[in-house]
Amino acid sequence: MYSHLHPATERRSYAGYLRIPELMSLQHPLTPPDDLRTFRAEHFFIVTHQCSELLLRQATLELDAAVDCLAMTGGDVEDWLESVGRASDCMVMLRQQAELLGRLPVECFAAFRQRLGTASGAQSAHFHRLRTILGLNGDEPGPLFGGYLRLLDRSGRDLAELVAGGLRGDPMFRMSQALAELARGVWNWQTTHLHVVTQMIGNRPGTGGTTGLEYLMSRLRTPFPQLWAARARAGHAHSSSHAETHGVTVA
Repeated sequence: MYSHLHPATERRSYAGYLRIPELMSLQHPLTPPDDLRTFRAEHFFIVTHQCSELLLRQATLELDAAVDCLAMTGGDVEDWLESVGRASDCMVMLRQQAELLGRLPVECFAAFRQRLGTASGAQSAHFHRLRTILGLNGDEPGPLFGGYLRLLDRSGRDLAELVAGGLRGDPMFRMSQALAELARGVWNWQTTHLHVVTQMIGNRPGTGGTTGLEYLMSRLRTPFPQLWAARARAGHAHSSSHAETHGVTVA
């Protein structure tokens, strides 16, 4: 019945394909197993962070592909939208991972926190890569939004004009909507994580030598501020036009 399949494919198992034995061997809580409640809590802490790293890796993989697509002459818009959309889905899942972490009892976290040593989420290479792609480390727009702006410029159009026009079938407008969705996802994840950190450590310093909550708040950014500014101006212009049409004076 399945003779068209390669013999090796027929013998491949679910556990083998996903490398389940190796995956399940990667959680090593430092809490002694006889302290079962704290041991389980630390295991939960490790699993949620490992899942987050996998999601960050997928998000950066997708966004790197989107950046490459913009750099190609004749790059496919649908491929770009698919990559950015999948990265946005990863942001939703990252926010959910942060919410899960908020279920960790504070007293259990306090019991194993000292065992983390200098390990800190601030050291995540995938997180720093994501911030670079999104332009969150400085004043530059970053490779993703910068590539979009260059494409828009080559088309002879202006961002404010595009956003105000709002033609849903317009590929450039669809791309701007996808970028806005991605930015919302990143913001929601960051703020959820900030809330969880506040709940778990308060104003105590971070394990990696940072100031903890203060450090996170200083790095809180919304991706693509130019896009949000253009959307705000378009919304204000629409509101003013609507008010004038209905005889309302806008201060």
